[in-house]
Amino acid sequence: MPVTRAALLLLSGLLAMPQALFAQAPPTATGRAPVPNVRATLPPKAQPSAALPTAPSAKVSSESDRQTPGATGAGRAINGDTVRIEGRTFRLWGIDAPEIIQACQLDGRNYACGREAAAYLRSLLASDAGSGAGAPGGVPPQIVCEPRASDQFGRPAAVCRLGDMDLGAEMVRGGWALVFTPHGTDYAPQEAEARAALRGLWAGSFDAPWDWRAKRRGE
Repeated sequence: MPVTRAALLLLSGLLAMPQALFAQAPPTATGRAPVPNVRATLPPKAQPSAALPTAPSAKVSSESDRQTPGATGAGRAINGDTVRIEGRTFRLWGIDAPEIIQACQLDGRNYACGREAAAYLRSLLASDAGSGAGAPGGVPPQIVCEPRASDQFGRPAAVCRLGDMDLGAEMVRGGWALVFTPHGTDYAPQEAEARAALRGLWAGSFDAPWDWRAKRRGE
């Protein structure tokens, strides 16, 4: 029959083909056939700088730089609202005192209120009122400054204490500094007390330190 003859011819032809065509690829040591050598595009090799990004560490460093550490030690007054401790300068937080060269008026005459303010701060630093006891062996009392912010010149503004005495509060209470509202109004009660008692600057007339700077230095 024609169908049977065609089938037989096809079968014969298949049997005559080389057996190599039916041979499988030899297994590898893992028992799997080798992967074909396909030239696929590979992703670019990561560079060391890409593998270890520097941006996060730089950000952490920048944030840590803004968190200025405090200081403890013997200090000296630079002016009425600035102290220097162990080679570091701190603006007293929350207050503003007359500049060292600023003049004010008392009984119709000018006087160096900036120098008076600095002298008053020096007297506080030399006292033992804050610690409640004399400094043993003539060692100056220790000041502790804890930064809270920065002033307009980039200096750390800190709450500085001599024992239990807050130097900023005492400067305002003595009438030789004003409340610096950009930092807050924590010392407003001390300012009201000094003004009512006509202490320090309040005994005469004066320009607020920020107004004096604005007029004299264009700030």
